[in-house]
Amino acid sequence: MKTYILLFSVLAVLLTGYTDTRANDRRFTYIYETLVLSRGARELEIWNTYRANRGYYYRRLDQRAEFEFGLGNNLMSALYLNSSWRLQDENGAAAGGDAVPSQEVSISSEWKYKLLDRVANPLGLGLYGEATVGLNEVELEGKLLMDKQIGNLLVAFNGVVEHEWETELENGVSNTAKELNLEFDLGASYMLSGSFSLGLEFRNTNTFKEGEVENSVLFAGPVLAYADENWWAALTVMPQVTAFKGATDGKLSLDDHERVETRLLFSFHL
Repeated sequence: MKTYILLFSVLAVLLTGYTDTRANDRRFTYIYETLVLSRGARELEIWNTYRANRGYYYRRLDQRAEFEFGLGNNLMSALYLNSSWRLQDENGAAAGGDAVPSQEVSISSEWKYKLLDRVANPLGLGLYGEATVGLNEVELEGKLLMDKQIGNLLVAFNGVVEHEWETELENGVSNTAKELNLEFDLGASYMLSGSFSLGLEFRNTNTFKEGEVENSVLFAGPVLAYADENWWAALTVMPQVTAFKGATDGKLSLDDHERVETRLLFSFHL
């Protein structure tokens, strides 16, 4: 899959050429801001998210190659190529089995529209939609984006709704599992200099199955970002803090969530 992402990146460069339009710099890795690319601006964004340690042996690396382009009138879009590689105990929660690898591939389409500007208006406001299609799953995601720039301080909030349909084949019979996720993200970042910013991100994820809340988990951690004229990067380390519902190991939920996630984003102008 790393080869596919590299080819995707090279193709994006060849198709677009270079532009000196200012990049859509991000100060967070999980939280989306209301900023959009201007008309004709293009960026290539590379994601790496590493997840580790459930209630059994578990390692997972999610990678995304994202080609963003500005459409004008406060609207931008993006295409993603996604890969997820996982290594986990074959017995699941009953540890002691062999570590079994698996991999998933999917594509996504993103659309973001800015309604209000975070500097010119009392509050930045935007709408975000994303659709993902894989070999055995379909996801639809919507976000309400809010942020405010006050001097060197940026505060941002996302309200997220995600609906997922996953199909599995058991004994020749196809079964589709539905899952609804509600997420509330809050972050603050302070610009230390013209290039570096340091902040905190908080994520509360809530999973619903068959109309009932299965688990509610809080993650929190620091984020460090750097922006140059033609590229930017951001890194977040986000451990699980507590489970409001669905705790399986003391105060943590380790059946469907990890003890810690680490995300690195890197992006440059095209």
